[in-house]
Formats: sequence, C-alpha cells, structure tokens
Amino acid sequence: MAAGDVGETAGVAVGLSEAVIRLLSSQDPQSLLAAALEAGLVGIGAYGGSVFVGDEDGWLRLAGHLGTNEEVLRRFPAIAPDSSLPLAVAVRERRPVYGVSDDLVERYPDLAGLREEVHFVVMPLLVDDRCLGGLVIQYDRPGELAPADHRLLTMVTEVCAHRLEHLLVHEGAAGPAPDPPPETATAVESSTTTDAAFQEFQHRSQSHRTRLELAMSSGNIGSFEWDIPSGVVVADERTIRLFGFEPDRFDSLVSTFLGAVHPDDLEKLRATIEKSKREGEHHAVHRVVRPVDGSVHWLESKGSIEYAPDGTPALMVGVVWDCTAQRERVSRREARREFVLKVTNSFASALSTEDVLDTMTETVLPELGANALAIHIEHEGRLLLAGAAGYPETTMSRLRVIGTVANNPMSEALRAGHPLFFGSREEYLERFPDPRLRPTESHGAFVFLPLTSADGTVGTCLISYGRPRHFTHDDQIITAAIAGILSQSLGRSRLSDLFRRRMTELQELMMPRALPRLPGFEIAARYLPAAEGMQVGGDWFDLLPREDGGASLVIGDVEGHSAQAAGVMGQLRTALRAHAYDGYRAEHLMARGNHTLWGLDTDRFATCCIVDVSPRAGHLQIVRAGHPSPLQAEPDGTVRELPTPGALPLGYAPTDRYPVFHAQLRPGAALLLYTDGLVDTPDRPYDEAVAAVSATLSQWMTRPQHGGTDRQGDLEALADGLVSSGRTANGSTHPGYDDVAVLLVRRTSWESGPVRMVG
Repeated sequence: MAAGDVGETAGVAVGLSEAVIRLLSSQDPQSLLAAALEAGLVGIGAYGGSVFVGDEDGWLRLAGHLGTNEEVLRRFPAIAPDSSLPLAVAVRERRPVYGVSDDLVERYPDLAGLREEVHFVVMPLLVDDRCLGGLVIQYDRPGELAPADHRLLTMVTEVCAHRLEHLLVHEGAAGPAPDPPPETATAVESSTTTDAAFQEFQHRSQSHRTRLELAMSSGNIGSFEWDIPSGVVVADERTIRLFGFEPDRFDSLVSTFLGAVHPDDLEKLRATIEKSKREGEHHAVHRVVRPVDGSVHWLESKGSIEYAPDGTPALMVGVVWDCTAQRERVSRREARREFVLKVTNSFASALSTEDVLDTMTETVLPELGANALAIHIEHEGRLLLAGAAGYPETTMSRLRVIGTVANNPMSEALRAGHPLFFGSREEYLERFPDPRLRPTESHGAFVFLPLTSADGTVGTCLISYGRPRHFTHDDQIITAAIAGILSQSLGRSRLSDLFRRRMTELQELMMPRALPRLPGFEIAARYLPAAEGMQVGGDWFDLLPREDGGASLVIGDVEGHSAQAAGVMGQLRTALRAHAYDGYRAEHLMARGNHTLWGLDTDRFATCCIVDVSPRAGHLQIVRAGHPSPLQAEPDGTVRELPTPGALPLGYAPTDRYPVFHAQLRPGAALLLYTDGLVDTPDRPYDEAVAAVSATLSQWMTRPQHGGTDRQGDLEALADGLVSSGRTANGSTHPGYDDVAVLLVRRTSWESGPVRMVG
C-alpha cells in the first residue's frame, strides 16, 4: 500500500472516530441531526444533505439541512409515508435508495433546482425493525457511492438512529434539552432564505424541544415506565392526569392506576397485560373512571416489554392517550353508516312516489328527530307538491303554491346546489320574509334539500323540526346522504310510475270494455293489478255469448308479470273468442285454447277455468286447467268449492284432455270464478284464504240488503269488496302481492232470452 493511501485511510479512520464521538455525545435530537449531516458530508465529500424524521402520523418531516436547494425543500417540508418519492421508498422498504434528480424533473418541471443533475442517496435511520426517518446525502459523482463511502455513511446512520431513539424515548421525560451550541445551530441553519413562511418552518423544526415531546404534548400523549417486579410506575404528568389523578398526590403504584379502570374492563385489561408480558408488545384500549369527577374516558396505550437476564418481564415502556373523541367519532360514523344503510334498504323497495313518501315518513323522520316533511317534484320547470306529512291543512295550502312564489327556499336550495339549514324560525324569516313563505308556528327548524340526479333536477324536500335545533357536522353529512338517496329513489319511482301506468293501460286495452248482459243472470267482474312491482300480469276474464242464448264464462292467468305475459294473455283471449264463435264449448273450447298456446312462440303457461251456462235451466258445465275451482254460494249462505276435476295448465301438452264437471245454479245462487291472486298471499295458508273468501260470500248471501231493488249494484259492491279486502287474514285492506281477477254470476228469477251487450 502506498504511503499516500495509508495516510488517506488513517485520515478517514480519524474522521470516522470523531464523527461517532460527536454523534454519541449529542445531548438532544437537533444537535444529533446536525452532527449526522456534518459527518456524512465531510466523510464522503458530498456537498449537501437533509434529515427527515417520522412523525406520529407517519409523515416524514424535515428536521434539518445543509447545502440543499431551498426551493426544493419548500416544496417538500413533509412527505407522505405512501409517497413514491425515494425518501418514502427507503423508509418503507428499510433499505438505501440511490437516485438522480433527472428522474424527478418530469414530475416536477417547475422546480429549477431539479434541472441540474444531482446524485443522491437516501439512508434509512433504522433501529432493529423500526425506521425513525431518513438521511438524504447529495454528491456530484455519477453512480452509487464507493463501497468505503457507503460503509461510512451506513455507520453514521446506524449510530445516529440508535442515539436518536435513546434521546427520544429514554430522555423525553427529563424535560427539554439545552440549546445546541451556537456553531451547531449555525451549521444546521447555514442556508438562509427571505421566505418568511420557510423561515418559520425552519424555526419550528429546529426548536430546542424534541419533536417527540412536541407531538406528545400537543396530542396529550403521556409516557410511562413500569417496573414490573416492584409495581412502581414512573410516569409523566400527562399520564397521571389521563387516569384522573393529581401528579403531586400520585403514589406511583400500578395498583392505583388499575383502581381507576372501569370495573367492566378490568379483567380484560389484566388479561391483556399478561399477554403483553409473554409476547413482548403491549396494546390495550379500556375505560377509566376519573376519581376527581367520575367522568368516563377511553384510553389507549402501547408499549414494549424488556426482559431480565433470566427471561422474566422486568420493564414495560410505553405511551398512553385519551381516545374518547376518536371512539365517539367512530361511533358516530358507524351510526351514520347504519342509518344510511337502513334508509337505502328502505328505499330499495319503494317503487312509486307514494312508496317513497311513506318511507320518508316512517323511516327517515323518526331517525332524524323531525316531525314533518314535504316533497316537491319538478315538472316542466315548476315545483309541484307530490306529498307531505305532519303539516296542518293551512300549511298544506301554502305548500301547494310555494313553488310559484319568487325567491322561495326550495328554488334557492336548487340554485345553491346544497342543503339549506335554518336552526330557528327567526333565522328562516330573516332570509325569507315573504308572508306566503311563512312556516307553521309549531315548527322551529328547517332543512331544504335540493334533489338532483345525473338526469337533472328531480325536486326538493323540506324537513321540519318541532323545536329550534343546532345542526352539527354529522347532521349535514346525513342530510346530504338522504338527499342523494331520495333523489335516486324519486327518479326511479317516477320511471316506475310511468312504466306501470303504460303497462296497466296496455292490459286494460286487452280486457273487455264491457261484458254482455245474460238475461236471467246478474254478472259482475273486476280486475286489480298487483300493488307491488312495476309490471302487470296476465290475468283476464271474459264472457263469450252463444247462439242458443247461453254463454261461456272464462277466467285465466298467464304465467308471469311482464309485457310478454300481457301480450300472451291478449292472444289467448282473442283465440278463445274466435273458437267460441265457431261453436266450441267447454272441454273443446279449452282444448282449442291449449292448442293455440302450445303453438305460440313462448315458454309461458296459463291456467284457465271455463263455465258453460245454459240459458234457461241454469245448468253448468265446468272444465279446469290448473286453475282454482269455482266457489258456489247458495241463498241460505252455504258456500262450497266445486269438486271440479282438473288438468294440466294450458301449454304443457298439445293433446291434453279436460274432463267436464256438471253442476246446477239454482235461482238466487251465485258462482265465483277467481284467479289465484285472491287467495295466494304470503301472510296465510291457501286453505285459510279460501275459507275467508267463502265467509265473505256467505255473509253477502244472507245479509239483509240482499234481494233489494238494485240487485246488480249489490253484486258490483261484492266484486269490489272481494278484490279490495278479500286477501287479508283479518279482513283489512293492504296492497296485493299478485294481480286479481274475479267473475261473479248470480242466477235470478228473470226470464231468459238472447244475450245482449251493455255498454
């Protein structure tokens, strides 16, 4: 080895020894970081560097710099932990990262300091598996550092990291460290700037107080050391006060700390402590009841266990903080989430505007603590009242015309694009003094929600409260969520209403506009679409006259609820009318209908019942294809289900046969044909439903009004009653689950004759 090399090596060794001594003798984090920068720069001959230290939130914040472009530093005083910048990568991956400024120019073209070629290396400040931050060193040689320089820099960062951890953790409770020597402070602050904001940032980041102490103080985080064998706890004032004790009266015993723990959490905390002793890491969340005032607070603590040479746990070192507010925020956020889910689920089944209003009234108002609402729908540029609840009639009249008043609160909310909150009547009246906009005296706070969607304006919603109210941030979040859900639901319901109206009109076109009059008989028929779902079904009824004066009564139900089902129904009904005109009766008419449906290009089936009525004797010939059997009611109130033999529904087999059942309809007796929607409901068994309908028939046959002068009107009322309330177990009215068709025929004492049409 040459003499010059020996001298250079010796110089490096001396420099390294001096750097290590300066690092180890640093009395506070700021002087330590300054020494680390100087050691790194001098040792490898670099020209600039900076130190970033990880904060409690994980962000890497600038702690000091030498010879670094200040324009770049102003852009990056703090770096997110998940950033793709080399510093964040080095800290996340716990490894050195080399780079060149050219790699960053494209992302930050406005930073002139990056346009000159700058080579750098980021060294993570590692202590075991933890990373405290990163040391950035800039140099002007291309490529990576020489192995000797890299080793030197690694040594500097390792010593720096361990000393920094020691200062931050073990000396944090000793109070603020003395100011660094003037020359050290000058080294760290050697770069000057006229930027006042950056000067302030420099001042804060290089304060003589440690970053950890600042963070713990501002976050009210306490620190403690628990000597496990003796049960003595050395804690700072923040820890003692978090448990509700006065520092000058605290006895430093762990049993005293545990005595403040909520009784319901004590055993769980003890189990957590025992687990911490075994595993070496501590994390607990529990409540304390503060002795000074009895208030309950949530505390969270984290720490680590140090073990004695024999392996027994000797010391727990950790921090503790009050997490009550955090848990309350989480609780409120969870409550908001549950509320939004509940509202969303409630609106999911609202398929009409009326359903939406019912959901708002029954679900949303109670949850909000409100007592009235009004929904206005936009129609051709006007706001029309769609529904309201909780308002007196005098207010209802104003709500109907409020949309026509200039500068009304609903239009104002739509223009603003966000909800308008009025916590008192005075606040509202100051904004909208027009007497026509004056709210009812019983309401003291108001929210106006603009309802918009991707398709445009939907309308507005007014929510009223009985008393003045302070609207919190949570209230604003919830109401904004309600506005979004309500807008979507109303938009969907309006489309549903339109589609349903058109489908109902389609089916009505396919149903007979009027039934022929059959002398000697009273006839009434009704059809009621299902109240649930957008689409109509394939139920139908008909009366097909014959040349002999009799008629064929037909009722049926095509499978499904859709335009296709209604279309198949229309085709089948037309075919049956044509076959009846050709003279087919009962079983042959049913067979022709089956053959017709089999030949259609559809996979749908249909149930059907046909009753041939003789013109004079009241003789009945009944055939049935998978359809409910007719009910026959006698004048004395006796009702029986006719034991009609059945066959498969239409469309199953092209050659199916349909046996005929013969019956007699005496004068005064009635026959009921119906579709399964009358008796097939989820709230009761089929047999009970049939029995309920039979009971309705029996009561009608024996009631005093029976046999009055308006017999036809009497039968029409029975038909109305059957479709409106015959489907509930207790006789009450509720929306139907399926379409319902009924066809009633009652034999009178009138002389029979040819069938005549009535308009």
